[in-house]
Amino acid sequence: MKPKSAIAKGKILEEFISDRLIKSGLDVRAHRQKGSGNGEAKGDVSNCLGLCFEAKNTANFQAKQYWEQAKRESLGAQIPCIVWHQNNIPLEESKVMIDWSFFEELLLAWRSAEPKEINPGIPKWKLTKLKDDINAVLREL
Repeated sequence: MKPKSAIAKGKILEEFISDRLIKSGLDVRAHRQKGSGNGEAKGDVSNCLGLCFEAKNTANFQAKQYWEQAKRESLGAQIPCIVWHQNNIPLEESKVMIDWSFFEELLLAWRSAEPKEINPGIPKWKLTKLKDDINAVLREL
């Protein structure tokens, strides 16, 4: 593979990440970091989420090497996050690698989130009761 083609593949994944952050409303100002890793701004995607994204659009996943790069570029001020896209699969099926402690925080926040009214025919109090009942069963397990 020629270097220009590897750079082009990386840009495609970086743009995908920033577009998804924007469309989801997580960060409407997210954008690809031009010359990522150079200068003060590190990581591949500039964002206000406190994450240092390292985008890897490659057939082979070199976890240790990529993780060290993400940690180094996070400068200890951001949370390292690797987004890996394997060849011949949709970008939406990219994989993410984060620290366990951050993953645990996400799960706790997700678990304690208020239930949303999915169907206008189901009152919010029923969803809240269902959530409480599920939590009670999980505690017993």
